Amino acid sequence: MTSSTTSGGYRVAPDRLDEAAGALAEKAGALDGVHSGLSATSLSPQPFGQVPQSKQASEVFTKDTKELAEKLEKQVNLAHTIQTGLTASAAGYRRTDVQVAAMYRALMPEDPLPQAGSATGVAGSPGTWSSAIAANRDKIAEALLTEKDPRRIALYQDILANHRQILKFDPAGGGRIVELIGDIQPGTRNVGLFVPGVNTSLDNFQSYADLGKSLVAADSTGRTAMVVWADGDFPQNVTTQGSSASYARAMAPDLTAFSDELHQQIADHAGSGVLVTGVGHSYGGATMGLAETMGLNVDQVVHVESAGMGNGVWSPSDLPASQTGMHRFSMTAPLDPIEIAQGNAPFDSLTGIGHGADPDTFPGVTDLETGRAADGSQLWGLSSHNDVLKPGSDSWNNIYGAITGGTVTPDNSFTPHSVGEFAVEALNGRW
Repeated sequence: MTSSTTSGGYRVAPDRLDEAAGALAEKAGALDGVHSGLSATSLSPQPFGQVPQSKQASEVFTKDTKELAEKLEKQVNLAHTIQTGLTASAAGYRRTDVQVAAMYRALMPEDPLPQAGSATGVAGSPGTWSSAIAANRDKIAEALLTEKDPRRIALYQDILANHRQILKFDPAGGGRIVELIGDIQPGTRNVGLFVPGVNTSLDNFQSYADLGKSLVAADSTGRTAMVVWADGDFPQNVTTQGSSASYARAMAPDLTAFSDELHQQIADHAGSGVLVTGVGHSYGGATMGLAETMGLNVDQVVHVESAGMGNGVWSPSDLPASQTGMHRFSMTAPLDPIEIAQGNAPFDSLTGIGHGADPDTFPGVTDLETGRAADGSQLWGLSSHNDVLKPGSDSWNNIYGAITGGTVTPDNSFTPHSVGEFAVEALNGRW
């Protein structure tokens, strides 16, 4: 995240804009107190007893006080307007910095650091990911010969043309796939493990791969890598299958085993000091939460519009000792219908329906702001469920900040700019 930018020859420092907004808010608050005092001030119609001019003096005082209060109210409102503008400008500059930087970095090589003896970024010897990548390339070339679905054809062709690092691949049914984006090598410091949600298949995998690519490209040092994990059968209908924990129960053991495999690759090719972050979106959050009960091997977890902490997980005591001290984040956009699923099935472990506690209120979780999209519009409602993953949004910035150990924005920091935004914030209660 850059601390400043330039526009029209002037240096713009978002942090200074935030400081100015804060100072202005304090002064506006003080003036608001004075205004309230003036508005409440009155003078008796007979302030000087029976003096003939007493009533006239009272009327003049009341008139002058009212006019002064009105003028002061206008200045207070103007101060609040300027404060809101400064805050919005700072946020806008930060979003633009990240968005433009990501666009330029996407045109540059994703691996500017010296390679560790392998073009794949995972130094090769039999049994490592390098051999899996080579074997899966052959599988994809073979699958391409008989594939009829245009979306899969486009995916396979792009994988082959751009030498993408596919760690696991199976085209049967909805398909299974795991991709490494970026490199795990000496100098790597951050690795994200992303798990998507309902409707995931080979048909739409590219959208999640693009998310991983945007996060990798945003790190100009080349020290961040992402793994997009879709090595399971995901529910394909949110109403008839989304509430069932059966899919998560089937995937969680494989995800846990893969996290151990990931750590071994990091130990072999990057060494120590690497921050590994699991990011679960929607049903993927519930799957990752359930994997925690099996010892998911990551340093921290980010729940994004997550269905829950995992089937049967209602308190930290429901997790094994291996997860003690785990740093967890969560974010849910206002009025995202996923709120219906969060923490609303108390007998989930018995029925198999439901995904445990609400991640936003789980003890020890840092709740993050979803904020605004890249165009400045408020993220809320049904569309926000997936829009939170788009580059340039405040939510994407928070995901990137968590993965890289950088700055994150806590929840309840959103400043409404319109009556509609105020209404969304006011309605944002648990259903």
